[in-house]
Amino acid sequence: METTKFSSVIEKTGIRIVCILSGCLAIWLSIVSMLHTVNVADILEGGGITSSLYFILVGNESVIYYNDNLFLNIVYLFISVILICVLSSKLKKIRLSYKLLFLFLWTFSLGTVWVLSSQSAPTFDSLEIVKAATAFSENDYSILENGVYFKEYSFQLGYVFFCEIIMRVVNYFTSPENVMYLEVLNALFLGAINVFVVKICDMTIKDERVSTAVTLMLALSCAPIISCSFIYGIIPGMFFAVIAFYFELRYLMEDRLICGIMSVVYITIAVMIKSNYLIWLIAMVLVAGVMMFSRKKYLRDSIICIMAAVLSLTVQPAVKKMYENRSGADLGEAIPYSAWIAMGLNEAQSAPGWFSYIYTTEKFEKNEFDAKKTGEESRKIISDRLKKFVKEPQYTNDFFYKKMASQWNETSYESIWNSTIRGQFKDKNAFADWVCNKGEKKVKKYMDIWAQLLFVSFTIGIMMIMKKKNFPAASLAVIFLGGFFYQLISEGKSQYIMPYIIVMTGIAGYGVILLGDLLSEQYKKRKNTLQDKKVKNTGK
Repeated sequence: METTKFSSVIEKTGIRIVCILSGCLAIWLSIVSMLHTVNVADILEGGGITSSLYFILVGNESVIYYNDNLFLNIVYLFISVILICVLSSKLKKIRLSYKLLFLFLWTFSLGTVWVLSSQSAPTFDSLEIVKAATAFSENDYSILENGVYFKEYSFQLGYVFFCEIIMRVVNYFTSPENVMYLEVLNALFLGAINVFVVKICDMTIKDERVSTAVTLMLALSCAPIISCSFIYGIIPGMFFAVIAFYFELRYLMEDRLICGIMSVVYITIAVMIKSNYLIWLIAMVLVAGVMMFSRKKYLRDSIICIMAAVLSLTVQPAVKKMYENRSGADLGEAIPYSAWIAMGLNEAQSAPGWFSYIYTTEKFEKNEFDAKKTGEESRKIISDRLKKFVKEPQYTNDFFYKKMASQWNETSYESIWNSTIRGQFKDKNAFADWVCNKGEKKVKKYMDIWAQLLFVSFTIGIMMIMKKKNFPAASLAVIFLGGFFYQLISEGKSQYIMPYIIVMTGIAGYGVILLGDLLSEQYKKRKNTLQDKKVKNTGK
């Protein structure tokens, strides 16, 4: 009896912490998105501009803050809610499996159309990754012996290995002209990601109206679709991470051991591809840690968590060692993570906490690739910045406001920017050219409206989840919290926010339905009041 009471207290406490924290952050995001808009642009020499909040310097990744129209945004919000609710009611008789099939085909088709239209080619980091994977698929490892990139960024080798495997398979059957098939594969992965987000929502909230609303919101989201042309591991990594999370919830809710094992396999692959998905691993461990008290399968749940942690933390070093053995090169230690935190807590040309060579590659090369020395200097920088934040609260407020707004409220999440700034396989066709040029403002305004709907609806959805004490439904918010606090201290870049935006949709759909019900109820009350007045007037 005492154990049951204790487990109930743990779960209720977990729900309150997660829901209150994520709810407060979502309220902040809702207010900021209604009042301001952030844009990322390529500002050419002589094109520096001053917005109402921040002076923007010349740069190919300049962040611009604008004031927005609050009244119009509220109008757009109401229209969006009504639209989603009306469509949800029209689709309620269609089986969920058919809706999921539509969502997958819709996402995959649009993503493929965009890839073929944009003709975006790997550039900068993505080019280094593709060049290495191509060489490795042909058993040429000279790039590791002669190059510097993977001495600094050896954590990229996980995605290189993933691409190498795909390339070997593709090359066995055909000889492609370029690597556009990796971008098409992104569209395939994104379609599956959307499907599994809806499945998680359906499994935890158990309301088909909500599942339909989530399906519609994901189908109407275009930033992830435009991001399909960016080869960088964000989408493939999320594909494996979201499936891992789905299987973990099935394991915890249905007690199916095979699902627990599958979750370990998938999260390990996700972390191999992109180390950012360690955030998802931590979220999975926390969710399992809370739910194991009610399940009372302490040993088995602990083993699953330990397996996931050990494999995920060792997979990237294992891949690096494999490539060192193949090439005979000694890559040494990569840039320490403390350098990325030092960068994330400092000013940068783009925006506070955004990428800067000063604290990472420049310092690492200056120290002759000495990770230990670079780590010591980075920790000193972090310590100095923390002291400044404590001494100057107004500066601290401004710094983190601008940093978080520049990421979460940049509602294209650099999808269009990535298609504009990078190289081309060949010229864009008319559709992609319109999106990236003449139609850019209209497309970004649409993305802004979608994000406002997301943030407001998520706020309402998470509050109702807390009221209903539904911890499995709140589990998606654990990922959101992890992402928010990680991006608070690490490298600022809005393209890294996209996975969390997709995850938030699983809860936002709930909020949309609740908002729709509230509007419908108010409309009916108003209608009944008018009818009563009409009857009374007729009686007189």
